[in-house]
Amino acid sequence: MSGLAGFVFSIPGVVAILGIAALAVSGRTRPRAAAVPVGRTPAVMQIVVSVLVLAAGLWVMLSGRYDADVEKWAAGAIGTIVGFWLKS
Repeated sequence: MSGLAGFVFSIPGVVAILGIAALAVSGRTRPRAAAVPVGRTPAVMQIVVSVLVLAAGLWVMLSGRYDADVEKWAAGAIGTIVGFWLKS
């Protein structure tokens, strides 16, 4: 397997996909009445997921083992994380 499929089924790919999914789910807002104070947990999860996705993306970009398509995906993932934190 090569290209994007090879990356998706590798360890960094699985970590990145799970991290992006967790970040997307944590970004949803609840109605005001259903909000439950949870302390600093959401902020900590956002930081942890961001670090994992950034690590996977940097691994792909710096290792040189993956095709150009996979490196474009990694650059997009890194850009998404940077954009998320700039928006916050």
